[in-house]
Amino acid sequence: MTNSSYKLAAILMIGAAVAASPALAQSVSGSRPAELPVNRGAPFSFPDTTPAPTPRVDASTSRDIFEIDPATLLDGLATVSLSVDGEVTEAAPSEALRAIIETWVKGSTGQ
Repeated sequence: MTNSSYKLAAILMIGAAVAASPALAQSVSGSRPAELPVNRGAPFSFPDTTPAPTPRVDASTSRDIFEIDPATLLDGLATVSLSVDGEVTEAAPSEALRAIIETWVKGSTGQ
């Protein structure tokens, strides 16, 4: 046999194996129907519930890093703590952090 004959024989054998695969797989599984996939959703529904509405973002607010108000930025960096007895305390940012923020704001605005 020539080289092309070997290629043709190999292609035919591969094709026959691929074509027979479903029949062989069915005979191995005992000819049972395929199992339906498991529904992972909740099997019940909660009464009197409605989905929460999609949150809306105010388009007028700016999230630009160069338009941040330094006072608002420092207010956002305060530390809030909850003690064991339930008391909530808020600590303002340290003077070192305030100096870093002021330097950063001056550098970004060119002042």
